[in-house]
Amino acid sequence: MRPMLALCFATVLTTAAQAQQPAPDVGKLDYEASCAVCHGMDGKGDGMVVAALKVKPSDLTILTKNNGGVFPLDRVVGVIDGRAQILAHGTRDMPIWGTRYSVLAAEHYFDIPYDQEEYVRAQVLSLTDYIYRIQQK
Repeated sequence: MRPMLALCFATVLTTAAQAQQPAPDVGKLDYEASCAVCHGMDGKGDGMVVAALKVKPSDLTILTKNNGGVFPLDRVVGVIDGRAQILAHGTRDMPIWGTRYSVLAAEHYFDIPYDQEEYVRAQVLSLTDYIYRIQQK
């Protein structure tokens, strides 16, 4: 009986510990996967490939400061989703991160029907939110 009680108690503790885990920061994870190689882990434009680039990446932590104290939301979203042309990011059809933020990339993520455009928009907005959160105060 004691081993069964101990097993039940351990299961309850494990479940409780898992329930207290914070949700993953999707925007930060996307930033680390798609942006940090050039812009650096802290967003200051000092990524590990900066020496190989002709143009130094922007310091993403001062976007608000450089825009009169207002975060340039539309501009950031446009750069991420490819609508705004940034020469160093590549063409609008194939930005340096590929099709990661396009509806075509989202077509086969799930086996159930879902709105791919909304899925991609959520990815773009979570990354934009992360960039907003790293702005210098």
